[in-house]
Amino acid sequence: MEEEIINKFTSIKGVGESRAKALYEAGYTSVEDLNEATVGELTRVNGITDQLAESIKKDVSLIFEDIGAGEAVEEAAQELVVTAKVEDGGNEDFEEEANEEEEVEAIPTAGLELDPESQRLLKVRKKQKAKKPNFVQADQHKKKRLKNYWRRPRGLQSKKRRHILGKGEMARVGYGSPVAVKGLHPSGFQDVLMSRLQDLDEMDPATQAVRIARTVGQRKRMEIVKKARSLGLKILNPPTEMVPMEEEVA
Repeated sequence: MEEEIINKFTSIKGVGESRAKALYEAGYTSVEDLNEATVGELTRVNGITDQLAESIKKDVSLIFEDIGAGEAVEEAAQELVVTAKVEDGGNEDFEEEANEEEEVEAIPTAGLELDPESQRLLKVRKKQKAKKPNFVQADQHKKKRLKNYWRRPRGLQSKKRRHILGKGEMARVGYGSPVAVKGLHPSGFQDVLMSRLQDLDEMDPATQAVRIARTVGQRKRMEIVKKARSLGLKILNPPTEMVPMEEEVA
């Protein structure tokens, strides 16, 4: 049991066997526990820095995002009902009536058929990403003003530029993902950011999936979900709570 849990933890980016054992000894027995833990709680574990704790939270949240997206799509595909609230005369109270219930007929989401080579490359990319280091600019851990993103070192005496051991890895060609699957969602679909309802008509359900932009409001988001379901499009980030739209009828 202990070995299975440690093996699961080692699949997370930046977590080796020693850190996985430290997490297990600290009381974390599943990936769900890591997802529920805060960054501050993770940093209390021996060998887990602030930067690594943030990286662990990010990777674990991506795993649960993919799982939650699949479950939410299945739930949303079953039934989406739009209810109306009717205003009764001059009274301020609204009475709910089943006068206007609209059931959207959802077309089953087209399953993505990948050739064996693409499936193999997706697995290769997943293994590569698990081992890929976190590329940051030189001295980022020393100076607060330096942000957590990559900048190529240019200093004449820079130890990182000269590939001195222990000074951090430099971004190089060998760390890249296979060209055939670069930029694809882990499910194999092309991740298309969507913010306009009319753009759904130009999408291909067989190869593309919808990701609703974060700036889209609740009402428009529900309209995009409704139309995407009718077109058989996969939604990567469906609303967690399918809140019914409310219409006031005078």
